[in-house]
Amino acid sequence: MLTSDLGSWRAEFPTISQEEIVHLNHCMVSPLPQRALDARRECERKWQTAHPHPWDEWYDKIDEARERFADLINADTSEIAVVPSVTQAVSQIASAFDSDGGQEVVMTEMEFPSMWQFWDAQQRQRDVTVRMAESTDGRRITEDGYAEAITDDTDLVTTSHAFSATGGTMDPKTVADLVHDRGGYLFLDAYQSAGIVPIDVDEQDVDMLAAGTTKFLLGGPGAAFLYADSDLIAELEPSTLGWFSSDDRFEVEDPDYAEDATRFQLGTPPITNMYQVSAGLSVVQEVGVDTITQAISELTDHLITGAEERGFTTATPKDSDLRAGIVNIKVDDYEAACEKLVDDGFRLSYIESRVVDSGIRFSPHFYTTHEEIEAALDSLEEHATPYSG
Repeated sequence: MLTSDLGSWRAEFPTISQEEIVHLNHCMVSPLPQRALDARRECERKWQTAHPHPWDEWYDKIDEARERFADLINADTSEIAVVPSVTQAVSQIASAFDSDGGQEVVMTEMEFPSMWQFWDAQQRQRDVTVRMAESTDGRRITEDGYAEAITDDTDLVTTSHAFSATGGTMDPKTVADLVHDRGGYLFLDAYQSAGIVPIDVDEQDVDMLAAGTTKFLLGGPGAAFLYADSDLIAELEPSTLGWFSSDDRFEVEDPDYAEDATRFQLGTPPITNMYQVSAGLSVVQEVGVDTITQAISELTDHLITGAEERGFTTATPKDSDLRAGIVNIKVDDYEAACEKLVDDGFRLSYIESRVVDSGIRFSPHFYTTHEEIEAALDSLEEHATPYSG
């Protein structure tokens, strides 16, 4: 059992090793490793003591974080921008697409609410039409779902790699081929997959990708990365230009966009976050995405099998190749049941969705133990009733 070999990493996380908490809520927020906490303090120290200013060291740390994320998805550092959130990333990309004559965007009915909100605003304010790729099983979107939604007019497909309500995944290469054949582009939201599912933007033909650092990347809130393929960058000019997106930060008379992906940045990056983000990413790099993928597969297998043995059903694909790090276990009165599990010391979250089955989300990371999974399932059996709808 692979997870037993990763136990030494638990000491790296104070929340895991020092408090009586079982953290199974990585799909919402991960605990910070000690090295990330230390890095944050180092940023604060340099902030106060660097002479005459800390900017050179800050630039280096930003580039270090960009390099680590680029390595994670097999990209070049020049293809990575630092942004405050995934919503900001998709906003910058959307603004770079000319909507004269109309713009058609395909998204999925299983997207996180922020994507619904963003594209709804685009339809109200710009000449944008959104088409919906639908799920046939409420777990994930299949190739057919995308194929039915994409047309010859589709400019952009924007989709989650792993869906936040179910943990189900889609195949980036298949969707990239579908939209490229129509002359469009693929924007991949990898918030729930980066760091735990192998991503190779070159092999998978991904045009653009964004991922925040709050969840499985172990970096805390307040920062995200945006990837744009080098062949595409020069074609896209976002509608806003700021100090950190200009090719010359002090040019005011005729400023131009940076030649690399930093053209999608705006003002001062989340510098303090970059210290802890880079440290968190170093843990992912050292453990290795392939190892993490295998460990989470074992743990989610345990969750699904254990839930079924106790009479529960799940809203998550049983095939480990079709899911990431979330298992949605369907229960009656999921909000009250989740509160009782939290009172027992388990960090979990419930999901309400008008599109897919609601339930309690269990999301382990590579350092979670099978003993913790079993204890959480026992608590679930005690406090929850299998879904009867």
